[in-house]
Formats: sequence, C-alpha cells, structure tokens
Amino acid sequence: MSDEQGVVEGRAVLDLSHLTSADELAAITRISAVGAVVLPEALAGAYAGIPVSEVGATVFVPDGLRARVHVGTMVVGGDAVGSAGEVLVVVGVLLITGPVTGEMPSRISVVGSVFAPSGSEAALGRVFGGGVGTITYYRYEEGRSAPHIKMLSGQVRLTGAALANHGGDPSDILVAAGQAVITGEVGTIGYAQIFAAGQLIAPVAAQAELESRLDAQGQTLWYRSADPRVLHDDVELGPDYFRLLDHPVSLIALGDLTIGAGVTAELLRDNVADIVALGDVYAPAGAVPAVQVLATDLYGRIRVADGPRG
Repeated sequence: MSDEQGVVEGRAVLDLSHLTSADELAAITRISAVGAVVLPEALAGAYAGIPVSEVGATVFVPDGLRARVHVGTMVVGGDAVGSAGEVLVVVGVLLITGPVTGEMPSRISVVGSVFAPSGSEAALGRVFGGGVGTITYYRYEEGRSAPHIKMLSGQVRLTGAALANHGGDPSDILVAAGQAVITGEVGTIGYAQIFAAGQLIAPVAAQAELESRLDAQGQTLWYRSADPRVLHDDVELGPDYFRLLDHPVSLIALGDLTIGAGVTAELLRDNVADIVALGDVYAPAGAVPAVQVLATDLYGRIRVADGPRG
C-alpha cells in the first residue's frame, strides 16, 4: 500500500484471492495504477464500491478455485500449463512451447500477450477468460517436433548478426517481450517467425526482410542511419554533444528527450539523421522545426523546452 492508509497503488498485481469476506476488503479505500487485481468472484459487489483508477484488468476467481499468479514472462510446455481447479493469472507474457496435450487450468487470464502453437485454439479457447491483451498462434505442423523458441524479455539490444541464428534451425522462432533494439547491418535472418510484444526498434534498411517474418504487438519504429544512439532514460543533450559527433547519427529515445539550450536547427541538421522517440521531445523554439523534420517515428509530442510539461 502507499503511505496513505488504505490506498494501494503502483503494483503489477494486487492479489486479493485469499480474502473471504467483504469486511477484509473494506480495509482498502482506493486502488490506483495496478496492472491487475485478482479477487474472489463472491466479493465482486464489495469491490465495486472501491474507487479504482488505472487498473489494467480485474480477474474474478470463481468459488472453489484457487488462483496461481505469475508476473513477467512464463514459459511452459503444452503438457504443463496447469491443473484443474486453479485459475492461472499471468501479468506479462505466457509462452506455450508445444502442442497443448496435458491437463489445463479451469481458467487462464492473461494481462499482456499469449503465444501458443496453432492447433491449440480449441483447447485454449475453452479456458481463456477475464484477461486483456492479445493471443497469437505461431505456425506448427502436426507430427513434427515443436520448433525451438528463443525468448527475450525486458530491455534487449540485439546485433543484426544475432538474427542470423547461427547454429540454430531455420524453423526456430524468436519472441521479444519488452523493448528490443536491433543495431548493425541485418543480413540473412535465421528465424522462421519473429514475434514482438512491446516495442521493436530496427533499421529501416532491414524493414522489408524483417516484416516478412514479423508479428508485432505494440509499437514498431524504424531508424535511418547506420549508427543509432539508444537513450534508455529521460535525457538532455546539449550543444557540445552535437558538436562532438563526427557524422550524423540516429537518436533513439525510449524516454523523454530534451534538446538543450543553445542547440540550433543547423546543429541538428548537420549531426542527426533522424529522431525516433517513444516519449516527448523538448527543444528550444528555434530548433523545433528541425526536430519536426527529423522525427521520423514519434509516439510522444514535440514541445517547446521552456513550455509546460506533463
């Protein structure tokens, strides 16, 4: 809970499935910024009386079932998804690596992304419920061994050479959950399928080759130069930064980017090939037009640096 008594905020999951009465739930006065709330179905009425904001999903556990909650990436075989009598709640990514043949949970609720082999649609469709997100079925040929799946999660930086999958099999699958940045020249791609859940940032020179194998859930951004500079946090770049560059670079901002005082439109044009940003870009008024031209992929806004923020 937060410092304010009875307030719960800033959690991936609030698991209340162990509560048995409305009196126990009454200790909570407000819920905010929570990925998922899990609670008994019998307490749905009492829960409705709690002020709630910015909650990704609410998962109700039917009477007689127990909840199993997982946060992050969960990788399971098709014969080990779960057992009857439980509700499987995943906040993140559920990756099923083979045909669904074993016992299944009574219900599966995923707040995020599900990847499962084709042919499992009927078995999974019977138990999916109460989740929020996407379900993707990757290609799988019955009678063949399940493809090898390489899973990447969090903030990942890959070279183009890594996509060649040296030592792997052409039927292999790559799943990237979170923020994946591909740098360097992309040649032959050694994966049959590539799934991205979150943000994928890659060179535009490889766009045609990647898109023929890519299934993206989230944002896909493309940069133009051969030298990307990846900025993971909110950052401010001043005039000296740009003066010290000896060739144009791609600025990739995963947070907010501030172009500092003294940076002119000419400095930007001479030293920046393009700007790719997931957050807002702040710049001096005189440099804003240059930022507008250079911002080839922008999910935030371009703002004057001395203007209001937020």
